[in-house]
Amino acid sequence: MFRPFLRTLWLPVFAAIACAMPASACSVPVFRYALEHWDAAPFRAYVFHRGPLTEAQQANVRELGKGGLAGKLHANISVRTVDLDQDPPPEQLALWEHAHAGTLPWLTVQFPDANRTGGTILSAPLTAESAGRLLDSPARREIVQRLAEGQSAVWLLLESGDAAKDSAAAELLDARLRHLATILQLPKLDAQDIANGLVSTGQEGMRLEFSMLRLARGDAREETFLRILLGSEADLADAKGPIVIPVFGQGRALFALVGEGIKHETIDRAATFLIGKCSCEVKEQNPGFDLLLAADWKALLAAQNAGIPDLPTMAELTKSAPVSVTISAGTPSAESQVGPPSGQKILLPIFIVFGITALLVLLGALRRAK
Repeated sequence: MFRPFLRTLWLPVFAAIACAMPASACSVPVFRYALEHWDAAPFRAYVFHRGPLTEAQQANVRELGKGGLAGKLHANISVRTVDLDQDPPPEQLALWEHAHAGTLPWLTVQFPDANRTGGTILSAPLTAESAGRLLDSPARREIVQRLAEGQSAVWLLLESGDAAKDSAAAELLDARLRHLATILQLPKLDAQDIANGLVSTGQEGMRLEFSMLRLARGDAREETFLRILLGSEADLADAKGPIVIPVFGQGRALFALVGEGIKHETIDRAATFLIGKCSCEVKEQNPGFDLLLAADWKALLAAQNAGIPDLPTMAELTKSAPVSVTISAGTPSAESQVGPPSGQKILLPIFIVFGITALLVLLGALRRAK
């Protein structure tokens, strides 16, 4: 877990790095680009056993695969059986030994490799009940519903159990999110980004909306979900105060704001990042971690886009684009202001300088050759 003073710095640092990469920037807001393109990484489930599984045990394993409940729910999880009598790989054997399990078959679940987070989320006997709790819960269904309806982000408030601190954090967060919704603006989509398939909707298909969802740490129905949230950073589970975690895209969460770190400045930075232009389209190079959710995001996105007017085709964009540019002296006309996309505007001066430098070097070499 980031130390308190580092928690206020990670977003500005990331923004500075992202701004240094103009060639990969696009006009699509981060939350929307994540919803359409950043598939949630699969969590890793291992079922340890000795010898053949019974039919009932095999049925429980299938529930965690594509042909079972996990597949029906479209949960981002993969399952692997490990027969301890068949000399499993060292890393799987070490995982089993660390579990200190007694009852077989035994279920152990870990974070995706992409989360760069070690540790075990769930370690328990494999039963139909444990599989169901792993895949779904009321809070996760609510998050999916809100994101599928088009909300920019759902801000989870993990209560500490201290009623006064939890109420104060909730009031501060709710008031700030309402304020930000009135002053922040979504970036204007570039027609070329639409034509290139970076976004499946036009400007009218996106809205800036935040909401808060409170989650009690003692809620038994959310035990697995809480393990995922609190296990996302090394010592987050030891935090004594309330915790705020924004969730966006296909269930991607930003790093947590804890205790005194829940303040206007940190909320503003996270919100600005979420609705800002996606400066880097590679998910792993962006902050955050994936959650285990049950959602068919492609179907939900299609339903969200239903009723929105068709996007312009490339042929229509090309037909409507100006075929010539007139440059006249004095104040530039509207025609003369038409130019290349923003990324090309930034790179063009670099190419010119490089070209002139190369030409001078070539001329110098020719003179010396004479």
